[in-house]
Amino acid sequence: MSERLFCFRWDIDHRVCMTEGMPRIRSVCRDFGVPNTFFVNMGQSTNLKEWVAGGARGVARSKAKLADKDAIHLIHKTGWPRFVLETVLARPVGLSFIPELQAVQAEGHELGLHGGMDHVVWSRRFHQLPDAVLERDLDDSYGHFLRHFGRPTGFSSPGFYSDERVMRWLDRHGFTYNGDGIGGEPHVAEAAGMPLRHWTIPVTLSGPRTIPFLEYHGARGTPERDVIADLQSHLD
Repeated sequence: MSERLFCFRWDIDHRVCMTEGMPRIRSVCRDFGVPNTFFVNMGQSTNLKEWVAGGARGVARSKAKLADKDAIHLIHKTGWPRFVLETVLARPVGLSFIPELQAVQAEGHELGLHGGMDHVVWSRRFHQLPDAVLERDLDDSYGHFLRHFGRPTGFSSPGFYSDERVMRWLDRHGFTYNGDGIGGEPHVAEAAGMPLRHWTIPVTLSGPRTIPFLEYHGARGTPERDVIADLQSHLD
């Protein structure tokens, strides 16, 4: 294939992604007539119990995220009042915006599944989750998605935390691809050294430490002309 393709993907991690980000993105997409891919977190994006249970280590990790100058943390995106409200209520993301997401889908955009039902647990201790717990979490999220949006073809893991358990689960449920790779070419997913039936479509443009490209430049206050220059350098 000689044609060069450029694909935008967005992870709908938090409720603010739907209330603040999605209207802006949809407007730009309409202006240019370009569909995008949105990976939807069907469950909750905040978990006070999980943060408290982490003890001193969890507090230290949270402080480190707040001090990170290369990323825009959730409190900065939402403001303290809304962050506290969402933490207390722990409302699900995708399940709270079914009509809005169905409207996005009707406009020709792709909706994919983003992790399980608890974004915090997945991001903080994915590799500690027992197999049965992980599979039940994925089954719950998939069931909600299937009921409201139909069968998804794509999947992405929160924070790119994934392993062969997820790859096998995706194969069993007939997914076409996962978006959990960083850099390189698209390739057939594997488990235990054996090829599976779906593909890994990597993210080829991002900031450091898997920080999204636009978020990274937004956090650093990069002038627009420099963002465009950086983008063009990657495309070249």
